[in-house]
Amino acid sequence: LMLDLEGTRSNREAIGALVRVTTGSVTQTRLQDGGVHHRSQNHPRLHVGLGGNTTIDKITVHWPSGTVQELSGIKADQVLHIKETE
Repeated sequence: LMLDLEGTRSNREAIGALVRVTTGSVTQTRLQDGGVHHRSQNHPRLHVGLGGNTTIDKITVHWPSGTVQELSGIKADQVLHIKETE
């Protein structure tokens, strides 16, 4: 699963957003740091490995603005664009 975050109340790049992805009994956490590293830059897209799982039970995004957004029943193997709710 790949995630592109877009902030509305938070900064547009969603820098500082914390994302939790739950499949079965496993929860993975990713921090949107912008993809900038020493002397290089990576794509800011977040990647989450799901193994053999075909659906995600829950995605929780903690936006820098304090908003918490939850999505459920998401299919695996896609690029998902998540826009902060206002």
